[in-house]
Amino acid sequence: MTGFTIIEPGLLEWRSATVGEDGFPETIQFHTDADLSPLDAIFRARVTRVDATLEIAFLDLGDGLTGAMNFRRAKQLVKGRADTISDCVREGDMLTVQVLSEPSALEGKALPVTARPRLLGRYVVAETGGARLNFSKDLGPKAQKTLTPLLTDAASKAAVIVRSHAGSVAPEAVAVEAQMLVNALTADSDKPGLLFAHSPQAQALLAAPHGESDILVEGGSALADAKAVAARLWPDVAARLKPFKGESAAFEEYGVNEAVEEALAPRIDLPSGGWISITPTPALTAVDVNMGGALKGRSAAEAKLITNMEAAMATAWHLRFQDIGGLVVVDFIDMSSKGHAKELMDTVNEAFKGDTVPVQHTGLSQFGLMEINRKRSGLSLRDRMMVSTAPRARAQAQALQLLRDAVRTANRAEPGTLVIAAPEGTKAWFEARADVTESLQQSTGRTIAFETAEAPSVWLRA
Repeated sequence: MTGFTIIEPGLLEWRSATVGEDGFPETIQFHTDADLSPLDAIFRARVTRVDATLEIAFLDLGDGLTGAMNFRRAKQLVKGRADTISDCVREGDMLTVQVLSEPSALEGKALPVTARPRLLGRYVVAETGGARLNFSKDLGPKAQKTLTPLLTDAASKAAVIVRSHAGSVAPEAVAVEAQMLVNALTADSDKPGLLFAHSPQAQALLAAPHGESDILVEGGSALADAKAVAARLWPDVAARLKPFKGESAAFEEYGVNEAVEEALAPRIDLPSGGWISITPTPALTAVDVNMGGALKGRSAAEAKLITNMEAAMATAWHLRFQDIGGLVVVDFIDMSSKGHAKELMDTVNEAFKGDTVPVQHTGLSQFGLMEINRKRSGLSLRDRMMVSTAPRARAQAQALQLLRDAVRTANRAEPGTLVIAAPEGTKAWFEARADVTESLQQSTGRTIAFETAEAPSVWLRA
């Protein structure tokens, strides 16, 4: 079996996944409409406030969206010296900007934007900041000579960087994509609002890996539409689009949905009997390696090495599949043998070879920790699919605090029933300990009543 790509159409969001030669999913990508996720979308924006203290400019992007541009990015707007953000932008200025981060990752805050929009195509990259035409060093003089006259017009309006993949398609296709991207960058409007964003379908086609592997599209009408778009813009993709002919949904048949469920589980089992847990924090992602049942039938040293090697391979796979970026710290099981440590490091190096984004890692510390830095490309799978809940007080701790509050409240002079309001879990704690309630009633001389409430509290009811 050779590797291939699956494209699953949908309303407001398409998904795509790559399946390896072994038949297992390797990556999953989400292609979302700009109404739900303005990441990479280009807006016409009006500067509404310049905060000289924070060195941030706030912008109205239209449709209720607010952008924020820091001083470092605002300096790209001026050619000379700029000492403060007020030297770069003023209230009322109209700018063309691009969103840099997913909205759901920002908890309702303003969207970080740049005044140097950059659009990545399959064959060229187009960006603002000066008209020019550059070629990848992989494109020879003959290809450059052929492409130059076709790209001159587009390159007179924006920077056009021709990628190495441009050599695998007809020069006319490169020119068509370049013109489309430059038109998007140079669009204008006299009021805030969206200027350009790729559709979910276009995002899925753009994300298709380069090469000759098949791209299976689920649904006949979606396939026909995708072929029409690809034939016009990305002929290397059009030739590889084929119908998915499975009996069930494509993501179900090839195990993508199952892989997503496993990735989001509290623990990920390893073949040896060990397991890992992946826990995101605001500063880093922690990977904890646990031996579990790996010791059965093995010596301790062998079990540690096998578990660690499996954990290294599983970690590398999940960082790719879940698209986890930034700092990752892996807590491997401590091993005493230096030879085993070298075997583990060889496994780590091999496991990260297939990653499509830059990955760096340290060696093992004396405590068995390894730091990994993986380039962040957007929301991780967990951030996209799940919402972290706020920590909750333990029922027992909350009940004990309520008892202290109840005694103080009962000592007041005014008469009344002592009411204890608590969440269901804490209320159940009291119900399971009738003797506690009886002791409280005897010590305070008051009738006790319980109520269900989200927030715990105690008061006297006349």
